Amino acid sequence: MNIFRINNKYVAAAIFLMLAVTLQAQDYGALQYMLQKRPANEKFESNKFNEHLFFSAGIGPYSLFTSGDSQDGMGMTAHLFMGKWITPVHGLRIGVNLGYLPSSIYDSKIKMGGGSLDYLLNMSSLAYGYNANRCFELLGIAGIEAGYSKVGDNSGRSEKYPDLKGGGQLYYGAHLGLQGNVRLSPTLDLFVEPRIGWYNDGFAHTESWRNYKMAGSVLVGLNYMPAAPMGTKIHFDDFDNSSFLNHMFISLSGGISTLKVPGIKNTIKGAGPQFSAGIGKWFSPSSGLRLSGTVGLSDTPSGSASGYFKHVDLHADYLLNINNVLWGYDEDRIFSLIGIAGVNLAGTKGVDKTAKYAPGIGVGVQGSFRINRSVDLFIEPRLNVYTKRYAGGRGVGSNTDQLGELNFGLTYHTIDRAARPKNGFSSNHIADNLFMTSGIGVQMFLNKTNLENLGSLGPQASVSIGKWLSPYSGLRLVGMGGLFTNYVVPGSVKAGKLRHASVSGGLDYLWNITSTMSGYNPDRIFDLIGSVGVNLAYTSQSDHKIQPGVNAGIQGLWHVNDFLGLYIEPQIRLYGDKFIEGNLGFMQKDVMVGVNAGFHYRFVPYSKAANRSVFGQDDKRYFISGALGLGSLLVANKDLVKNAGVEAKGSIGKWYTPLSAWRVNGTIMYKAKTSSKMNLHYAGLGMDYMMSLATLAKGYSPDHVIDVVPFVGVTAGLVRRYGKFQAVPGLDAGVQVKLKVASSLYLYAEPKVGIRTDTYDGSEQGRPDRVASMVGGLLYRFKMPTFQ
Repeated sequence: MNIFRINNKYVAAAIFLMLAVTLQAQDYGALQYMLQKRPANEKFESNKFNEHLFFSAGIGPYSLFTSGDSQDGMGMTAHLFMGKWITPVHGLRIGVNLGYLPSSIYDSKIKMGGGSLDYLLNMSSLAYGYNANRCFELLGIAGIEAGYSKVGDNSGRSEKYPDLKGGGQLYYGAHLGLQGNVRLSPTLDLFVEPRIGWYNDGFAHTESWRNYKMAGSVLVGLNYMPAAPMGTKIHFDDFDNSSFLNHMFISLSGGISTLKVPGIKNTIKGAGPQFSAGIGKWFSPSSGLRLSGTVGLSDTPSGSASGYFKHVDLHADYLLNINNVLWGYDEDRIFSLIGIAGVNLAGTKGVDKTAKYAPGIGVGVQGSFRINRSVDLFIEPRLNVYTKRYAGGRGVGSNTDQLGELNFGLTYHTIDRAARPKNGFSSNHIADNLFMTSGIGVQMFLNKTNLENLGSLGPQASVSIGKWLSPYSGLRLVGMGGLFTNYVVPGSVKAGKLRHASVSGGLDYLWNITSTMSGYNPDRIFDLIGSVGVNLAYTSQSDHKIQPGVNAGIQGLWHVNDFLGLYIEPQIRLYGDKFIEGNLGFMQKDVMVGVNAGFHYRFVPYSKAANRSVFGQDDKRYFISGALGLGSLLVANKDLVKNAGVEAKGSIGKWYTPLSAWRVNGTIMYKAKTSSKMNLHYAGLGMDYMMSLATLAKGYSPDHVIDVVPFVGVTAGLVRRYGKFQAVPGLDAGVQVKLKVASSLYLYAEPKVGIRTDTYDGSEQGRPDRVASMVGGLLYRFKMPTFQ
């Protein structure tokens, strides 16, 4: 049952209570005294025709208050207003509106459009006097409206109302309401406006015994009040266009898009996600150009070849900064309204069996909110009109298609060259500007079936090490591993649900977008970093287990301090068609998508002389350690733990530079027999190279509380399985995480992976055996004694 219909008697009470609370919040006697003492007609110092104007836009739910069955459910309404405050207390506004109401009588929704004229009473100014900087205001609203209401033909109409006529009718009415608005900036308010209205029967195309209908709505929107009369230049900041890179920008956004199809509900229901990226430049304070590309997915119209409408749209847009046209260029303006018009070229698939290409045009508007000097947050609705090749001519008329968009995103502006901070980028040592990352996330193999099953998502983990070669460009080595599920298309050779393990390694080029746009700043809190690269990937349960691919991504990085950062990075990876069973259909390639989040470790410029000096004064360079844990064959399933055995490890080593150490270790491992396997005994010796990341990050100090020490090494040992001894050489890699608990004593944990010859597990499989272990224990640093 409609919530408006249940609570209609409470709406008027709520409006009355809001008025009562406003008056009760103050001493009524004092209010009465103020109203008597203040001049009867408070006026603005100046009030020309183009002064004290405001513009508003709002949207919200809409419903009839009738208790009959003339409507079913809740509709929506949208309003645009332009108004003027005649005095600080009294104002007028005119508006236009569009909306719809569901109907259980007619075979289509009741759609209406019209105009309104409202009187506004600023209760806050009436009670407390005019204050241009007031944070909250309460307005009373009374107005009249008229418009045109339309429903479909007579087909499908309830037998209860055989004499009702469809088509269109004029309607008229009156309404009352309240508006509470909160000041967001000197020129922008957020408002909520509940109101109730009375309309003639033509409004809902039904008859009632009282010859009128009651309806209610709640609008939520924004009020924009120009800082000065339109056409009055009040800002004269210098627009420096001496360099082509000045006033360039990059925009990234996500949102929704939908094809216009018959029925508002069907159009809204068919919306799907889309992502956009663009690059542009302001050539003058008011005029700019932007090139952008959009990739999106939504529902296709009924009768299409596919259930999904895939579209790639290229836009070339002219931008008009309305604020700068009316009030002059202001570098520090918090909010800007930008008009957009351009030409489009699009490729689509889903309506027909083959891809289609179509030209078009687009118009829109962007509301841009300044976060800092180089970053804006924006919202951008847009309407695109294409020829009928776009989606078969199912839009307005029979020769065009319309695609609506609503985008939310960020714009990154270049800072003028003259205003950029001095470049303090250091590249004196090979260890300068190194970084590492470690993260976890989810991944998915894209095909139609997987998109419909959340079970296709799988975990992934990643590590990387990289170096910034300049403030803008860098390289990184990336390793990733994880699991994912592929719901293979029925009828294929491998139909069903397959669980894959995946491992990949690659090299990426990095572009620091923020430094490019705003200059290098090592103290910057946020960086936006783009990446593109190549990788080599392995996937289990595939005919082509190893294949090369390409990848691209975007990383948002928040620096917590000089050393530690937090990042999130969505990425897409592209491979040949036969890497994994199935594909997207319209694209004969295998596509993996994923998102990682984790930690970013940034290393300060390395001072070899300073670190050597401190290191020379530390005589505790030797260490011994002992640890206990688990060791197992490395597999990507539950057998990793099921087949694990007990592993013990001891080592002795020495730090021979501030960064580097060696160690010799001995390992024994015992795994008890299972139902099908014999006991496994292993003993081996190894030698590792180790590197201190704490020294790399903060310089050498024997007092580091936490240190992360990656290592690589060689090992050789003997294994006994099935009553036989076998020599087993191999390679290891891992990381040791140390926590200082006393002057020379540390607790540590050490995960490790490695490869052994095919004889390690006693079964010959024609490939090296892979092992993994996790041990933890104690490490003690000491001074090597000397003997006279």
